[in-house]
Amino acid sequence: MDWKEKVTALEAFYQKSFEQPRFVAKVFTSGSYAKKVRALARLGRRTPEEVELICEQVEHLRRAFKIMDDLIDEDVVRDGKPAFWVLHGEAATIEQAAWHLREARRLARQLGVELLFEQRLREVIEGARLEVELEAGWEPPDPAIAWFRVVQKEASFRLYIAEVLQCPPEVCEAARQDGVAAQMLDDGLSALYGKDGRPVEDSSDIRLDRLTYMRAFGVSPEEAVRRGRELKSKVAPILGRKEVERNEEKL
Repeated sequence: MDWKEKVTALEAFYQKSFEQPRFVAKVFTSGSYAKKVRALARLGRRTPEEVELICEQVEHLRRAFKIMDDLIDEDVVRDGKPAFWVLHGEAATIEQAAWHLREARRLARQLGVELLFEQRLREVIEGARLEVELEAGWEPPDPAIAWFRVVQKEASFRLYIAEVLQCPPEVCEAARQDGVAAQMLDDGLSALYGKDGRPVEDSSDIRLDRLTYMRAFGVSPEEAVRRGRELKSKVAPILGRKEVERNEEKL
């Protein structure tokens, strides 16, 4: 897929979620985001029953973006197995991702947060779209500002989790910055060690010449990791964590 086809795929994914997308096949996740929800719920005002609905919603979102990310990043392996799009094809991947997104939207209506859901979802998609558009080879006027827009795909998702749990403002902002830190770590660690068992040179950041934190801010991968961990240590106590998570799964 070239960058234009990827943009089309992202938009098709979103639009199909308003229709009747079909279920294709089960998508595996580790359940790590449901665990994040339950941990953060202690700082919010949702009932236990509502928290379980939010866990279900977040896992639908995780599944949707997991398989779309692999398609957009052209990654053929996930969790040591062929990626969903490799097994089922591009069209079926968009269909399955849209099915999960439709289910997540249904739960947003049930929770009374449909407007907030669409707002944060569009921010996530806009971040992913800019990342893809930059594959065309043009340079943004200020790469640092562009990187912060790209990182919305992680930061806005984590912000949404805190908001839907009805956490106080300081926790919501810490959750957003936690997403920024996660992307800093992902950029730096992928450049140093590769990702998902793949060598460094096979990472999507290198293959697709992605706008990473290192490129945007002119720092080394080691410095990106250091800054990411420093930010993690600042938000950890606000989010009720006792220690910084070293190897964290992103959206």
